[in-house]
Amino acid sequence: MLHILKYRAKCMFMNRPLMFWTLLFPLILTTLFGAVLRHAYDLTTFETISIAMIDNTAYQKNTTLQKTLKSLRMEDTPMFKVQEVSTKKGKQLLQKGDVDAMITIGDETTILVKETGIKQTMTQNFFDEYTQNEHMAMQLLAAGSTPEQLMQTFTNTHDFIKTNNEENTNLSCIFFYTLLAMNALFGGYWAINSMYSLQANQSTTAARIAIAPTHKGLNLFIDLFLNIVFQMTILSIVFFYMYTILQVDFGNQLGFVVLAIFMGVLAGNGLGLLIGILLPQKDIGTKTGVLTSITMLGSFLAGMMMVQMKYLVQVHAPILAYINPVNMVTDALYSLYYYGVGERYYLNLFSLLIFSLLCYLICYRSLRKTRYQSLGVQ
Repeated sequence: MLHILKYRAKCMFMNRPLMFWTLLFPLILTTLFGAVLRHAYDLTTFETISIAMIDNTAYQKNTTLQKTLKSLRMEDTPMFKVQEVSTKKGKQLLQKGDVDAMITIGDETTILVKETGIKQTMTQNFFDEYTQNEHMAMQLLAAGSTPEQLMQTFTNTHDFIKTNNEENTNLSCIFFYTLLAMNALFGGYWAINSMYSLQANQSTTAARIAIAPTHKGLNLFIDLFLNIVFQMTILSIVFFYMYTILQVDFGNQLGFVVLAIFMGVLAGNGLGLLIGILLPQKDIGTKTGVLTSITMLGSFLAGMMMVQMKYLVQVHAPILAYINPVNMVTDALYSLYYYGVGERYYLNLFSLLIFSLLCYLICYRSLRKTRYQSLGVQ
């Protein structure tokens, strides 16, 4: 087994094209992002966000929200300018561009925008965080928490929002998170290469391996293990470069960042295996092209080329966000950075786990049914 492990690892190191696309290309892209995009979303001069709050019963009863909106400031500048209006008036203001967003409070908070931008994204972030902590406060009350504990919760929330608004308003971090997610999916290249080397109908090398006195399950396990270890090592290098050299902010919970990246590697490996098995008659170039197309489309929808795209997909086509592994990794890192470890973070990890298990299960069932009449080995 150690001999096979050593041989397969050596083959991976000698695969220069894949080494370029999984290591050098992400490092080059990261460097370009650092040079061009890192400060593109810095808020050197903050402008107050104008919002139209629909003056319904739910909003009138929520005095805590009213006080919070009035008290939030970015240094000496109010964060929000609130206009309490009817639904009809709010739509008119939004259509004319007099407000940046229209907010309706109810069983679910609805945010309506005419266009996407930094102000709209910050508004979305604030109400997501406020709603999450409001639900937590209600659960604390239901569990019998004291007023002092409840006050501490809201104090922490206010401090967290204030800290995020003052220090974490650089939305360019999403580009780097998406880049890490893209690179995690690029690990599928190694899986495609493994299928090409292990499926007897793919290449003469695979045919010879198939008739060797070694259980094919052992060969597959070794390759899967090496693929994951290899890609995690590559991503660790890219992450270290982002964190130490470019000083991209990932928050202070780096262990959970690594966990999200690892889940992305599992998903990328599973996707590569799936493509390698479902396209048996295609050459390896076609298969890698399919993986590249899927990954780049997923990266675009996750906000890699335009940070507002992530918000647009979440609002108008949320199903795409839930089936896109690139977005799952990106959103896990994004939610960890803004909100800490919580339900949203674990939901993304659980979605990645389900995606990976489905890919592995389909691959396993397909491999079990594979039979070859003639290998044609000479």
